[in-house]
Amino acid sequence: MIHIDEDRIYGEILKRRPKAVALNAPDGLLTHLEPIASQIRDRFGIDTFVLGDPSYGSCDTPNIEAAALGAEIAFHVGHNIAFDRLGERTVLIDAWDDVSFEQVLHLALPILRRFEKIGLCSLSPHLQELERARKFLQQNGIEVIIGKGKGQLKDGQVFGCEFYPVFETRELVNAFALMGQSRFHALGVALSTGKPTYMLDPYLNEVVDISELAEERLKKSILGIYRARDAQTFGVIAGLKEGQKMVGRTLDIKAKLEKRGKKVRLLAMREITGDRLALFSDVDAFIQTACPRISIDGYTFQKPVLSVPQAEALIEVLDGREPRDFLQKSHWL
Repeated sequence: MIHIDEDRIYGEILKRRPKAVALNAPDGLLTHLEPIASQIRDRFGIDTFVLGDPSYGSCDTPNIEAAALGAEIAFHVGHNIAFDRLGERTVLIDAWDDVSFEQVLHLALPILRRFEKIGLCSLSPHLQELERARKFLQQNGIEVIIGKGKGQLKDGQVFGCEFYPVFETRELVNAFALMGQSRFHALGVALSTGKPTYMLDPYLNEVVDISELAEERLKKSILGIYRARDAQTFGVIAGLKEGQKMVGRTLDIKAKLEKRGKKVRLLAMREITGDRLALFSDVDAFIQTACPRISIDGYTFQKPVLSVPQAEALIEVLDGREPRDFLQKSHWL
């Protein structure tokens, strides 16, 4: 069952007395927002907007949208991070899931016992289960390390593009176990650390080896780099979402490409899709500095669309070097 820290929402409203507020959340939590919005309207008599657009993480907060609506506070629900505010308006509200990991942890024992040391990690809704899982595994003879939080991340937490707790402990463990039903996050752990990674799914009660998927995505990422090698005109895309504006990085990549004889068109976009990119018919390949997972995951584009780590590897290729372990980083931006 999903639990949302509603008391913090109501406490923030009582303290700041806004005339209007907005709420947003990832798709899996969006249906939970309307009952909260109704409570706000009934208790405080203020306009309450539920933002229906997709939200992909703490990089995708609704400061700009809230300002356009005249909402003094934007409550961003479900992407728990190490601090509780972002930008001028956004207040981050924790959400957690009380699903039991007991059965899937028992199922994982024969697999995890093959490794001398395990790194344990999770995503936002299950962070409260990490310590309980660590004790269970150690009681059953498995040595466990939970990496310390850094940046936006809490202890043992991973994002889609940020991996400090696992990356900085990768030399101390032989494999990682991610608690939660998310191949997306488990894939990030596997690629960023180069270690065997298992997803412990408490809903289907299964233990999933991510190795094959990680190998497939790594090969796809490498192929994209070499497809882009012969491009003459690049579109270098700056993201327009608030937490994805990497203008400095965008201009740095532009300068490096031009130094190597490439033509560059600077683009800026909120949503990077195949349909939108197809409009730029004179561009041979794209590099986007918004969200690395757009390039690394299973998106289909007619032309190469590289992430920042792939762009760095491309520069090495253009200089006659072989790229090595370009995704093994603590942060893909």
